[in-house]
Amino acid sequence: IGERSERAEAQQYYQKAVAAFKEALRLRPNYPKALNNLGLILNKLQDYPGAIENIKRALQLRPDFPEAQYNLGTAYFNLRQFKDAITAFQKAIEFKPDFVDAYNNLGAAFYQTGDFDQAIASYVKTLSMRPDSAETQNNLGKLYVRTKRYQEAVTSFKAAIALRPSYAEAHFNLAVAYTASGNKLGALQEYRTLK
Repeated sequence: IGERSERAEAQQYYQKAVAAFKEALRLRPNYPKALNNLGLILNKLQDYPGAIENIKRALQLRPDFPEAQYNLGTAYFNLRQFKDAITAFQKAIEFKPDFVDAYNNLGAAFYQTGDFDQAIASYVKTLSMRPDSAETQNNLGKLYVRTKRYQEAVTSFKAAIALRPSYAEAHFNLAVAYTASGNKLGALQEYRTLK
């Protein structure tokens, strides 16, 4: 019941935010920041076409708006339009080269298209800027397993576990990498940590 109540509260909050941004846009229709923020909220409400429409309007007014490009990429990603997401994330990075979240999501989009080398490069870049991300280490490790680079996978999963020792998914993935590389004892030890 608690989780459902929190979701309902969040929905109410987002609906109020939508109303506030629409009122701001009624008073100032060509305000890129308000259009982007409305798109961000609509994205959270899973109204992806509405999000895209508002963010694109923001970008028509201010093409060099990296946060809007990022939010556009996120909306496209949520619609599983990964090539459009990649383009938007790349534009966000073009305007803000240290945009770590854009690099991270770019890696996820490349992964979804099957371009594993580009996904790996994006996650490596993410980790160069945010080395304490257990999730990114885990995602990178999964890509290394997928591309049969098992030693690199083991290194990534171990790094994820060092950052978050109770990270069950990373322990499981490490066991998978050990199994794939023929290290049955290592795999067994990791599977035991999951019990």
